[in-house]
Amino acid sequence: MNAKKFITIMTAGFALFAMFFGAGNLVIPPYIGLKVGALSGVAFAGFFISDILLSFLAVVMVGFIGITFTDLGKRFPPLFVNALAFLIILTLGPLICVPRTGSTTYEVAVLPFFPQIEAFSPEVGKIGFGILYFGITLVLSLSKSKIVDIIGKILTPFLIASLTVLIVVGTINAPSGLKDTGYDFSQAFSFGFSKGYLTLDVLAGVIFSGLIISSVVQQGYKEEREKRQITILSGIIAAGCLTFIYGGLLYLGATSNLTHSDDISYIDILKHVAYSVLGDKGGLVISIAVAFACLTSAIAIVSAMGEIFENISKGRIPYKWGVWICSIMSFALAIMSVDQIIHYAGFILDFAYPITISLTLFVLIFGKTIRWNTPYIVGVTTSAVISGVFTMAKLLSLNDILAFKDKLPLASYQIEWFLPTVLAFAIAVLVDYKKLKNCIKYK
Repeated sequence: MNAKKFITIMTAGFALFAMFFGAGNLVIPPYIGLKVGALSGVAFAGFFISDILLSFLAVVMVGFIGITFTDLGKRFPPLFVNALAFLIILTLGPLICVPRTGSTTYEVAVLPFFPQIEAFSPEVGKIGFGILYFGITLVLSLSKSKIVDIIGKILTPFLIASLTVLIVVGTINAPSGLKDTGYDFSQAFSFGFSKGYLTLDVLAGVIFSGLIISSVVQQGYKEEREKRQITILSGIIAAGCLTFIYGGLLYLGATSNLTHSDDISYIDILKHVAYSVLGDKGGLVISIAVAFACLTSAIAIVSAMGEIFENISKGRIPYKWGVWICSIMSFALAIMSVDQIIHYAGFILDFAYPITISLTLFVLIFGKTIRWNTPYIVGVTTSAVISGVFTMAKLLSLNDILAFKDKLPLASYQIEWFLPTVLAFAIAVLVDYKKLKNCIKYK
């Protein structure tokens, strides 16, 4: 491997890691560690599968079909692909992830140093910060061709360095040992697995991979085999960085001297860990980490939304319009607290995640052998219907439907939709294959 290719892979891998690593990625692992305690390793295994592994597979899936997620339109009806892309980017962008980055940065990196803002006027302070934060995001996102370099070569090193300091020092000087919090093996795994949804990394994988692959192509690697190789290797680098950072943060939460409580917030756990590990300097370290983690994710998502809007509309909605739309919508929702955003995000993700996961797995596993599109549409539609019904039941507190859901296989891992979706896919394959065979027979 020559030096140029190595640098391309490393830059793309670090950029992909930074794109993944946003607000939720910082606050969720310590929360899992505190809640699960002694079985944190088991919880991390569940979290690894639902977050890191599935995110990596999402990146590989996009590399398999082309350059961007919308390249699925070459194999499936464009309306189907565009609707799915629109759902994912709205969920990932202005509805949840981007406003969450702004709210997290304000609560962790601004308020602790300027408490007088909260005393004077919380609303004015947050609006003023929002204008500054999303203004910076907007300006950096408009430089479409430089996104990967800006994130991979400039912002990511600061992010990794600050988090590494926190994790290494915190691990060496852990204030307490692992405590039994009452979780058994199955409960710990299920808790970690379900919390992986809240990072939105699987949705991010299908979107951010397009930015990475486009950058790789611009570097001159247009041959299909080489493009896929670089995409997979950069995905492995990103997954490795995520595993180290997530595992470290989860361990710091598990060994903190905080009291296990149901009403403690995600942000409070992260701040406590930082200050208990590094003292007053912990505030500065965690502020730097939060600022760069949130900013890199926000830039990547806003840029991706601009690109997807441009692709879906065939240029009628220019890239810059999509960037502006995402920035303005995110600014409006960022006025809410992090916990409020995470709360309503759960309902949206319960619907969007099954659709994305099922499509990713079907395309990766069967993409080369099952080339007609009916089974994929049937399978994804089944996951959408099931997740839609149960999400509405949860939102409206329809206890009878929720009780039925809890009796389904794999419900404890929040993937009760999985087996029915696989069954629907298999039935569609058999029906289509039988029709195809009969057509050939009587032709």
